[in-house]
Amino acid sequence: MYPTFTRTKNYMQELSSLPGSVADSIPTLDKQLDSFFDRNAEAVIDEWGLVTDDDLRHLKQKLEFLSYEVERLVVEKSNLEKRTSDLKLAIEELEKKV
Repeated sequence: MYPTFTRTKNYMQELSSLPGSVADSIPTLDKQLDSFFDRNAEAVIDEWGLVTDDDLRHLKQKLEFLSYEVERLVVEKSNLEKRTSDLKLAIEELEKKV
């Protein structure tokens, strides 16, 4: 085999004495992306039009309110239709008397 120089042995010893693993200190695309998104999360959300949990909560509240309003309007519509029908009958009775 090839001889190992003292300089190489020292380098290998220095690598093994580093705190943590070597993999932690090697830059990777995943780490760079995570770091980028951590720094620019709000800008990315705004630019890409992403929906946050707060947005979803707000939309859910709006939907619940609108659903309530629609149900209320449907009930009111049926009440108005009944009143209209009663008024038509009353008008017809008055016209018969005249």
